[in-house]
Amino acid sequence: MELMQISADPSRHVARLPDLDVAVRRIFPLGRFLDVLRSKAMGLVAPHSWEDPREDPVALCMLEGSKLSPPKGQQPLSAYLAPVWAQCWSLNPGSDTLLRAYSRVRIDPQSRRNSDPDAEGVIVTTTVRHLLSAAEGWHADGADSHFVIGGVDYVEDSEIGQRIVNACNTDGYGPAFFRTVPGRAESLLWKRIYFSHEQEVRLMLIARTWPKDQSVPQVRNVRVDPNRLFHSISFDPRLISFEAKEREAEVRDAGYSGEIRPDQSYQKIVNLLEMRRDWPDP
Repeated sequence: MELMQISADPSRHVARLPDLDVAVRRIFPLGRFLDVLRSKAMGLVAPHSWEDPREDPVALCMLEGSKLSPPKGQQPLSAYLAPVWAQCWSLNPGSDTLLRAYSRVRIDPQSRRNSDPDAEGVIVTTTVRHLLSAAEGWHADGADSHFVIGGVDYVEDSEIGQRIVNACNTDGYGPAFFRTVPGRAESLLWKRIYFSHEQEVRLMLIARTWPKDQSVPQVRNVRVDPNRLFHSISFDPRLISFEAKEREAEVRDAGYSGEIRPDQSYQKIVNLLEMRRDWPDP
């Protein structure tokens, strides 16, 4: 990716994702997914508001120059950082770990219904190419930001720190490396191995300019056509069939006309075993 200054004209980039047609998945909370269908707008969130407090590691660094000649006082590296809003997708084809992390279902033993629908998720699939195409539409709206779609690089905590040190001490750019589009994007694509099961892909909106005296909103909305962007959806496989049908009616009523795939991950399967020899009665 070219070391383009953040103040340059709006651009779109892909990082560490050589196959643009690879499938990516995301689990939307049910209510939020219905909102996306009805409003045709999707929210990207400031990473500092996410649960992991180290999502933006560069923002947690201080430049320390006491050993320089002449010495310099400490300065927050965050002073070089443009506001970013992001949304997480995944290359993981599906796992119980991710399902339970992002879709919580509690079946009431009497009604057999999910007693906590607000925490229930909808599994949505698309491709990197379709996300990139949607970003092209956002630029057509007169975007004030760059869009980068990148695969997260999972490394040791110490390695993240070393990468930041190396970037800050490089001739030419120094800390201003993080004022370039690839620099700011890279700073949000370094993550601890602890989270490697997520196989995360990040869709990032990087602000080109932002007034110093203006607060940064936690969410930025972008326009989407759900029936073009989303390839298919699935409901939580722990839902009983009648409730899954109710969810299907809800999303159809909200305007979704795409594919709904049944998820058989929690389906009980009875196997018929063909015997080639006699066996004793139980």
